[in-house]
Amino acid sequence: MKIKLIIIAAFILIGFGSCKKYLDANPIKGKVIPKTLSDYEEFLNDILLSQSGYIYSEFMTDDVLIGTVTAPTTDRTSRSYTWQKELLLATDDDAEWNSPYNYIYICNLVLDNLQSSEQGNDQTRNRLRAEALTQRAYYFFSLANLYGKDYVAQTAATDLSVPIMLHADLEIKASRATVQQVCDQITADLNTAINITDFPEEGRNYIHPGKLAAMALLSRVYLFKGDYENALKYANLVLAKKSTLFDWNTLSFSNPLKPTAATIQNNPLPQNNIENIYTKTASNAGLFTRFMASTDLLGVLEQKDLRYVFNFTRLTSTGAPSTSVNPDYLGTTPNFSIGVPEMMLIKAECLARSGDKDGAVSLLNTLRTKRFKPADYVALTATSADDALLKVLSERRRELLFRGLRWFELKRLNRDERFKKTITRTVGGQTYSLEPGSDRYQLQIAPKIISINPLIIQNPR
Repeated sequence: MKIKLIIIAAFILIGFGSCKKYLDANPIKGKVIPKTLSDYEEFLNDILLSQSGYIYSEFMTDDVLIGTVTAPTTDRTSRSYTWQKELLLATDDDAEWNSPYNYIYICNLVLDNLQSSEQGNDQTRNRLRAEALTQRAYYFFSLANLYGKDYVAQTAATDLSVPIMLHADLEIKASRATVQQVCDQITADLNTAINITDFPEEGRNYIHPGKLAAMALLSRVYLFKGDYENALKYANLVLAKKSTLFDWNTLSFSNPLKPTAATIQNNPLPQNNIENIYTKTASNAGLFTRFMASTDLLGVLEQKDLRYVFNFTRLTSTGAPSTSVNPDYLGTTPNFSIGVPEMMLIKAECLARSGDKDGAVSLLNTLRTKRFKPADYVALTATSADDALLKVLSERRRELLFRGLRWFELKRLNRDERFKKTITRTVGGQTYSLEPGSDRYQLQIAPKIISINPLIIQNPR
């Protein structure tokens, strides 16, 4: 029988711990204290740990056009879409801060108690340690890219990121760490996990990451840091073990004249995609359904590209022509996982940056053969390494569409004069702009959080 598991000192965590079995532990005043290794393993079995913890950043990118937003401050979606200074009201909770820190707390609870837990064996202890370190690193990376400055080597030691919480202590009031400190913690966690012998290459199921997931995340981290040598190293290590691609040619509509997400045949759920290396589903995906492709996105996404065909439409579900100014999103469930294509694109980018234009383009063409019908496929070529890099970055935008990365990508590309861009929207007759390097690339920290912990400095926006 499944009931709520309440842990001493942790029961106030919001949104975590419901629908769980009692553990074999001693009750104290209606609460229970975990004791055995299997007790702590239960925490890492929670399906919530397969979620990304965020979604609103997708509304802030240059990929979406939202016709239903007619005023800039109606709700969080409209405030995000127009990059308002105040994203959150004084009374608002912020799940995109709270949820990742809840998950980090659970990882810390496990890490703090593995060695003293009863029963079990060291092999299991080691595996659980590696899983918890990998999950903790994932959520720190997401938080850092949402609320912290982008990694710039010259200023990383002083730029503010997010608090580093390494123990399950609810009484700790931590200040914000620097970008460098958070990056160092993430890479330390992942390197430790990767070097644990008992960490299997793949987890038992999509909730549990394996060693390949840790390496794939580390490759992503190094890319965003600008450490292309190590990004390439870990992408290669992952691709040597897993290189399976999903062929979009296997997709079809049961009724092409009335296309909907529900009528796409052979479309795997995000957690079942064969390309996944580190599975993460989008949190609050139900929010991410009603919008159009931006004109900017349509400039790089061809209509014959199957990633266009199975994401956007000019028809309504009744088959009538849509009255939207741009193609409507079909509403397919976004997949925030790290997969084989991302590793290929990281490798391609690193090769292009090192001058190997042919190696970079070859990887793009391998991927693109699975994204076009054979009759529509045209192989890419590059005239120079710079041209190859441009093609890689365009392919990243197409392939990693709605994967929770575009906001982070805009931040990192704004470092480079060649790729800086200003994003504009018009809502209610008013034009809103987001300049490269704007302080509004760092999300507002909820006023409620700062009222609880005044040590946390608000982001200037």
